[in-house]
Amino acid sequence: MKKKFIALLCAVSLVALSLAGCGTGSKDTGTQEGQANEGEGVSGGEDGKQDDGKKEGSDSQDGTGENTAMGRYVESTMDMSEYCLSSFRITRLQDGTLVIPDRYNGKVISRDNGTTWEMEEMDWLTEIVKEKKSYVTSISCGADGTFGIIYEDGSKEEEGEGNGNINTEGLLVKPDGTKIPFQVPIVEEDSWISSVWFSGSGRVFVTTLGRNIYEIKEDGSSEKFLTVNGRPQHLEFVGNVMVIDGEHMDEMLLYDIEKKEYVADEVLVDFVNENYKNRNYSTVDCYTMFFFPGEENVLYLAGDKGLHRHVIGGGAMEQVIDANLSIFGNPAYIFFGMAALADNEFLALLTGQQLVRFTYNPDIPTVPNERLKLYSLEDSDTIRQAVTLFQSNNPGIYVEYEVGMGEESSVTREDALKKLNTQIMAGQGPDVLVLDGMPAGSYIDKGMLLDLTECINEMDAESKPFDNIIEAFRKDGKVYMLPCEIMLPLISGKEGDLSGVEDLESLAELVERLRKENPGSDILQICSEKGIMRLFAMVSAPEWKTETGGINKERISDFLQQTKRIYDAQMDGLEEEFIDGYRKRSENIMEYYGVELEDSDFLGSIGWYAIIGEGIPVQCGSASYRTQITELFSINKVKGFEDHAFKPLNGHSKDVFVPKTLVGINAASTQMDAAKEMIKTLFGKSNQSSLFKGFTVTQGGLEALFTIDEKYLSAEGIYSYMSTGSPEGDFISFDIYWFSDGQKEMTEKWLKQVRVPYVPDQVLEEAVYNEGTSYIQGKQSLEEAVDAIEQRVSIYMSE
Repeated sequence: MKKKFIALLCAVSLVALSLAGCGTGSKDTGTQEGQANEGEGVSGGEDGKQDDGKKEGSDSQDGTGENTAMGRYVESTMDMSEYCLSSFRITRLQDGTLVIPDRYNGKVISRDNGTTWEMEEMDWLTEIVKEKKSYVTSISCGADGTFGIIYEDGSKEEEGEGNGNINTEGLLVKPDGTKIPFQVPIVEEDSWISSVWFSGSGRVFVTTLGRNIYEIKEDGSSEKFLTVNGRPQHLEFVGNVMVIDGEHMDEMLLYDIEKKEYVADEVLVDFVNENYKNRNYSTVDCYTMFFFPGEENVLYLAGDKGLHRHVIGGGAMEQVIDANLSIFGNPAYIFFGMAALADNEFLALLTGQQLVRFTYNPDIPTVPNERLKLYSLEDSDTIRQAVTLFQSNNPGIYVEYEVGMGEESSVTREDALKKLNTQIMAGQGPDVLVLDGMPAGSYIDKGMLLDLTECINEMDAESKPFDNIIEAFRKDGKVYMLPCEIMLPLISGKEGDLSGVEDLESLAELVERLRKENPGSDILQICSEKGIMRLFAMVSAPEWKTETGGINKERISDFLQQTKRIYDAQMDGLEEEFIDGYRKRSENIMEYYGVELEDSDFLGSIGWYAIIGEGIPVQCGSASYRTQITELFSINKVKGFEDHAFKPLNGHSKDVFVPKTLVGINAASTQMDAAKEMIKTLFGKSNQSSLFKGFTVTQGGLEALFTIDEKYLSAEGIYSYMSTGSPEGDFISFDIYWFSDGQKEMTEKWLKQVRVPYVPDQVLEEAVYNEGTSYIQGKQSLEEAVDAIEQRVSIYMSE
């Protein structure tokens, strides 16, 4: 039970570190009937259209005499971590009291519309959690104050009644204390009951891990109520209409629980499919898109597109809050609950037990007049988070974030760059550039980027990037770009195997030896020529160019020789099942992410399962987040893996890091002060404490990296727990331990000693991969391959 408890807490406290955003880069909300002026759309007409009457102050004259739309929602945040240990949903009782149910602390209540809060223990819950040592999987509260919980009875496990099975119990507790136990006669496909839900009229429903929804009667009996396609994981009620969404569902469903028939709502379904098709339900009670009831017949929908209002069956989705001007645009946050309050206010319970109140202010512009333009080729959650932080601190500036190649866009990199360069040359370019995938060297040579030295010198000690990172990007005494985050190339395996690996040649020797010792087994988990070359390019490619701008034929030649040795050893006698597994993995990455495995960051993903679950003798790849490091530190605590170790991976280059989210300022920007402020925001502690593609590059971020609330630690130092099934059907579990002091020092040392950035040169690398593949396959000699590479890039190098 202890492990389950720790796993739950970690899911709540650390989810911001692993969440990937669903943005498309355009922030097009798909709003029909036009965008409602913020704060006005909350009182719509019968068809969902905005009322003709406007709030006082919704339009005004600015100092220039031009009409300026006025009024938008502003945010205030309250830290609820003192009260909320594991809290989900916000319920408004019939008397107006607000209740946040907590799995372990009981209930957190407010009698003044969310201004102040207090915790009230519930003796019956304390008995279940502490005395019975039970794990509460779901807790919910109805509008009449009735509580419903689902829990795994720990006392039965200890008494041996469970026989290894999950003992799931249900309990309803009325406001007067009456307890009504319930059980659900689930079928095999349901596995077990997972969540309990209350309708506005007090009816109680339960969802499972399968397709069925059950209703719980007043006496605790139950019956199957509805079967849907997919796994229902979020239910809300708008009058008699049950709104259903979940995993593996083709679309959101609406069902009248009195008439027992589905309700058609094409506008709502189309909006969700268009804007939230990648909504995530992988963690129970945590939502990337959250919907909740409002006034009569109204459903609100919140997510990274903002807050929208919809009248069930109506013809519009009205934007109430713009994601670009609110915390909704911050991908670090997910929803645990949200509710509509009186006076058109809203409360949202978000990641980190942060309670955010949204209040309408009629006296500020709906959209700020001053604008800052920011551009990246691909969408970036780190950037979106910083934009949200910047907007919060600079409400008078509107950030226009443009993505050159959105998820649904067919625009190529070349076309996007051509358009960008045209805008820059016309003096209409962005103020801040995210240079990943761009010809940054060419921009520097042409004087298009600003020297950031002055901006860096203005940063405080906790926000200034590490000296080694700054120096890695210093050119002729100036710094034109800096990474907001970095990845660390690592090698993982038995300590004795790793001790002699210092470069690519010694690594090739190790792989050849491991092949002899492990005939037929998988060694590196990569089964393609390009995959092997790309994996090790990150620690070798920095040496492929000479100081004069030509290619280093000697280094490239040796790289091809060593990667051929590694590939040949990996594939020598490799059983077909591993080759098929690699092929299927590649197909899955392409299907879900639209990118080749060999061109993605998934190629070198590194962690515990490959070593413990799949028996891989050596892992080579890169780490980009805290849990990967703590996983690797924890492997040697597993019986049979006491000799496991890991260290930085070297190739032809040493002390390499992979910069991510490289940022610079357009030297011709007309918003220089705001652009510098954005750079400072990107490196500020609030942004650096929660990154998406790599480790922090600042002292403030480092402090956050090594900080954890001790209530999330077990006595043994375990802070997270993972489990999975093996291909053979075995159940594999893994405890993740928090950093020891020595491990913190080692990690900090690695982050502060890297000095060589691996910034991909796509033209050169594609030439190496194409010609290298022909060489490895025996279609041309080494000399022919190197000459072909030189010929292919000669024109490019001369530009």
